Amino acid sequence: MNAIRSHRNAFTLIELLVVIAIIAILAAILFPVFAQAREKARAASCLSNEKQIGLGLMMYTQDYDETYPTAYFYKNNTATTNGGSAGGYVHFTAMIHPYIKNEQVWVCPSDPNKGLRPDNPPCANWLDVATIGCEAQVPRLSYIPNSAILPRKRGPQDAPNIVSVAAVDAPADVIAIAEMTSNLSCIFLGSTGQTNTERRNKSHRPVNAMMRTAAGGAWAGQNVADATGPIYAITKREAEGALGWGGPSDSNASNGTGGCRTVSADAGYHIRFMEPGRHTGGSNYVFADGHSKFFKFDTTINPNNFLWGKSYYPTGQQILDQAGFPVR
Repeated sequence: MNAIRSHRNAFTLIELLVVIAIIAILAAILFPVFAQAREKARAASCLSNEKQIGLGLMMYTQDYDETYPTAYFYKNNTATTNGGSAGGYVHFTAMIHPYIKNEQVWVCPSDPNKGLRPDNPPCANWLDVATIGCEAQVPRLSYIPNSAILPRKRGPQDAPNIVSVAAVDAPADVIAIAEMTSNLSCIFLGSTGQTNTERRNKSHRPVNAMMRTAAGGAWAGQNVADATGPIYAITKREAEGALGWGGPSDSNASNGTGGCRTVSADAGYHIRFMEPGRHTGGSNYVFADGHSKFFKFDTTINPNNFLWGKSYYPTGQQILDQAGFPVR
């Protein structure tokens, strides 16, 4: 009798397989949900970082005659010439970090690289803006400035000027800082003018959302030609094409037409220096008034609400749409 009762209480092989199958199905359903929840938490932490960076940026402007910092400048400049990058540079992170005082703020938790290192080794004290031959840049960085607000003015020979807060028409609608690319080939560029000639990590470079002509053409921003010729807002097609990411802006995928996600090359639009889809198809941005917000990349380049600058503020030039009219 006991043997019969014991046999009836046991699970059959079919029952065990059914239970395992149910657990597997539940896991398949719930794991993506848990992963998405974790990413939401990381995105919120990243947004919090940017809010602190935005606050630091605003405190800097209050102490420096209502002007924004430059993206970076060379340390060994003279009064009339750019000293060159071999002497190291002072990055905007070194300029506003005294108002932040927390290195972890500069690294986005969703950044798979955990931040990029400087081009050349940082100074022993990375806030050292005087010692020649080392970089005054935070050791790990996930964020990148918009050169329309923090221009690439390496020295007195470069055309852009520093930007005053008053020069920005609508600071709450102009991006000042974006998220840096996770694709190293998008920001690893040649360094023939430095102490070596291999491809180097250009994490000090600013990003921009501009083109040289309505049909395209890379726009760098620091030379006289860029600062005096017409400037056009970048389009989704160009940003996702061969001179941009080479794939959709709402993901990290490549569409097989080239672009920096698959091909390492110096030529291309500087929009590729930022990461457009880090957080569920979009990214966080710091604006010129210090606040931070999440946007899909497509929204930021809408010519009827262009968030990368109504003008190129270092020179005052208007940004044009595809029809040649000023963006709005």
